Amino acid sequence: MTGEKIRRLQIALCLIGVLMIAGAVTYILVIRTSAANLSNAARFAGFVASDLDGELNWVKDLYTKFESNDFVVVIFPGNDDLTRKVDQLVNSTCEKIRQDRTNIEVMTLRSTDPEFQTTLDRLAIHKLPAILIMAPAGKQQIIKSDISENKILEAYLKLQGACVPGASGCCSR
Repeated sequence: MTGEKIRRLQIALCLIGVLMIAGAVTYILVIRTSAANLSNAARFAGFVASDLDGELNWVKDLYTKFESNDFVVVIFPGNDDLTRKVDQLVNSTCEKIRQDRTNIEVMTLRSTDPEFQTTLDRLAIHKLPAILIMAPAGKQQIIKSDISENKILEAYLKLQGACVPGASGCCSR
């Protein structure tokens, strides 16, 4: 082989090596980004270390809801009359919260949903209707009975880390 052919071969091998390194780096970045997005989805849904582990379809859908909302309220319906009252109460309370420039979405997990009973079991909800209020930082509050505007607002404030007089013990008197 002549010196010129050896030089071209070295250049070609060097270029192949650079392309392989670039491909490996790209692959690693794509895998890490995908893994980060999956963990963000779980974190935003608020279920990293909770009873819901993200295998439920409705939980996976929460990621998109937290892209444009600060809080998500999930209503677990009971009998029609009570659920109508809770629906109205939750919606009117959320309207008050929205006046504070907070984006909050209300959704209802239907009792006909195949994951409804699994969700109730995992959250230890035995009395319906009930509500689950979630914040993107992985915090959640469940109101299982006697749902009232005060309880919803108290849960909302606790999720924000705010002092709730008479409830959290952090307020000065």
